[in-house]
Amino acid sequence: MTTAGWILSWWGPRWIRWSLLAAAALISVLCIAIAGLTKQPPARPENIGCSPALECTDWHPVYWFEAGLIGFVCCVLLLIPTIVTEIVNRFETRATADSPR
Repeated sequence: MTTAGWILSWWGPRWIRWSLLAAAALISVLCIAIAGLTKQPPARPENIGCSPALECTDWHPVYWFEAGLIGFVCCVLLLIPTIVTEIVNRFETRATADSPR
């Protein structure tokens, strides 16, 4: 979703692209924070058919952490071409402004 919005934002104003990346990064960090704040029930070996290692744990926080981490990495990867494009555009703008007419 973030990537699709980022691609579509190239046909709009520059602030939309930066706002989209900032919002997606913020949401990703919030997902990681939710994962850290969610309490997991303790694993109890006395539960029937439950080993204390993994079967009794709640995987819900892991999914939040995974979504946040993947989203944050996606934002960083999209930030790289955005910054490179901004730098190239600024150099081109300066070059055309400095050239004699």
